[in-house]
Amino acid sequence: MDKLPHNKSITYLKTLSFALLTTALFACDGNGGNSLPGSDTDEPDPPSSAIDLSFLVETHDGARLPGAAVTLDETSGQSDETGWVHFSPEEQESYVVRARADGFVTQALKVDGVHESVMPIRLTPVKQTLSLNDIESARTLSGADQGARITFPANAFVTPDGDPANGAATVQITPWDIANGDLNAMPGNGQAVDAMGAPTELISAGMLAVSVHNDSGDYLQLAPGATAEIQVDLPQGSINNEALSIGSTVPMWHFDESQGVWEEDDSTTGTVVASATSPVGLAVHAEVSHFSIWNWDFKFENGGSINVECRLFDNSAVPCGISAEVTLDDGSVFTRSGQLPAGGSTIINMPDSATIGWQGTSFGGFIGEQTSDMSSDVLIELGEPSSENFVRCELPDGVPVICSVTLTDGNHSLTQTVPAGGATIVTAWPGLDEFSELSWTAETPYPVSFNGQQVQGAGSADSGITDEVPLSLATTPIEQVNAQCLSSIGSNIPCTLDLVATLPDGSQFTETGLTVNNNLDITVPAEATLIQWSATANDAHSQNGQFVTLSGSQETGLVSSVAVILDEESAQGPAAQSIQIHCSNSQDSAATSCDIEAHREGNGVGYVQLDSFDGVPVGDMVTLEFPEGMAANNDTVQLTASGDDGSFAHDFSAYGSLNDGESIELELQCTGASGNNTCP
Repeated sequence: MDKLPHNKSITYLKTLSFALLTTALFACDGNGGNSLPGSDTDEPDPPSSAIDLSFLVETHDGARLPGAAVTLDETSGQSDETGWVHFSPEEQESYVVRARADGFVTQALKVDGVHESVMPIRLTPVKQTLSLNDIESARTLSGADQGARITFPANAFVTPDGDPANGAATVQITPWDIANGDLNAMPGNGQAVDAMGAPTELISAGMLAVSVHNDSGDYLQLAPGATAEIQVDLPQGSINNEALSIGSTVPMWHFDESQGVWEEDDSTTGTVVASATSPVGLAVHAEVSHFSIWNWDFKFENGGSINVECRLFDNSAVPCGISAEVTLDDGSVFTRSGQLPAGGSTIINMPDSATIGWQGTSFGGFIGEQTSDMSSDVLIELGEPSSENFVRCELPDGVPVICSVTLTDGNHSLTQTVPAGGATIVTAWPGLDEFSELSWTAETPYPVSFNGQQVQGAGSADSGITDEVPLSLATTPIEQVNAQCLSSIGSNIPCTLDLVATLPDGSQFTETGLTVNNNLDITVPAEATLIQWSATANDAHSQNGQFVTLSGSQETGLVSSVAVILDEESAQGPAAQSIQIHCSNSQDSAATSCDIEAHREGNGVGYVQLDSFDGVPVGDMVTLEFPEGMAANNDTVQLTASGDDGSFAHDFSAYGSLNDGESIELELQCTGASGNNTCP
């Protein structure tokens, strides 16, 4: 591997044709490497020559990572202080480039090995690490982000030698936020091979990385015959402009790091299920037989195309590496990264309608951004960075820590993830000069350990446009957890809650019999590293025509809030799914029709309307349907009716006393509660 100075001039384009390194994402003009008509195909291939491949290693949101270990097939290198790493391999059809950095999920990409180029490599941080004392136990682990849940049975894991795994282990859980910048670091750049062996591109409905290691650092895998359930929330209700609903199926893909591509796994199918924590009430779920990076994905095959090129501030055409974040009309997102030759190229397999955020980088550190739709060509103008700062965060004892950093100049702002080793943050903001002052704020995205406690850190600093920025974070111990119990569809359920918190010395802190109505603040030692939650609903609830007692258990790290999902059911007996209602006249009323209203009251939900029926002829039946989750004893159904002659009737019934399909008569009266006559 050769390290090149930043100002080295490189001739990138060797032919007029150019293909995006990982896929047919970029269309090519010209003949490329094919023989021209009439040429002598028996001539020996010319000897191969070295080419220059440059990579810019960044976090998913664009901070430049130093010290990342990068390999191009078997050649190793390390990114410099501004994220660059350079190779000069022999020409060949393609290479696989891999990038690893502490605290990040490994990235691998299949890259073009024929044309000299620049390529961004983006990595997403590990979202949560949980320490377990007994990996052989059955459990459900809940991540701190995107509603991630992993459930596995007892004795689920084996060592690389095939021996049963037991004792202490760490579990890393990283869900991708498919509605935001996480997808910029989608492994393999979304390139895939389907179950029939055909290449394709993907648009994700959810992505989850799970890795398990024992105390010796061995990677643990699911035992033969064992399966685990995985789940992440959907942030929107449609993908690629196709609506999803409970029961929808999604193909499953796992990532082959050695090849840098996704592979379809037709032995399992993803399913859309209800979620208590999703903003749209939906999650994707699957049962898998091994752990890797799993992806719930649809093929993305479209006929749109767009021309894109990069130019320097002097209008000279240059090759560049680009990232494109494509937002479709329904809000779903996919991203692509790749290389453009000098003069640009046509990007194919694009939607007909979308909003696209482009970022371009050329060798020498020139950068540029552009936002477009699909209506016209795109020109990304590259210039020198307006500011370039090396940023790092540290705890009060000087220990470096990963942080989320927000930068502002008073007119613009930028938020990027900075690893424990620090990163370089650059901007292209106009109007900055040597007298400009930048303001920085930072926080730990997840709790971190400090002085034996789980804490959150925050800090701030000011700088010039090129200063090094050390951010010292003040810490706040996490000593309270706001807990609530939710059904699988997200309704709040009063419950009785128990918790067991494991402390670093192996001792345990327990709380039992806690009554949680809407939510409850619970004091937990800040030293806790893992908390087991178990809860049971305080009343039976209706579920699929049955009264069931709901319960649930899960384990989390020490977080500021937790929702215990009550997704285990124990049937208690039949529950009313609907009743019949009709109005009748008393001796003193003469109504011909009535208006009926039905409300639910109690169980912490307040006073909620179930349905209303207007102008119902006296004697005619209407059907009141009950929603799932009604509590047997703590919900009351209130029925009121008003006749067209001024008469009135009401009925109050405990939901648990109602039988499915029974008829309730509302007898209209003209005498009100105060004894006055309400009828004319």
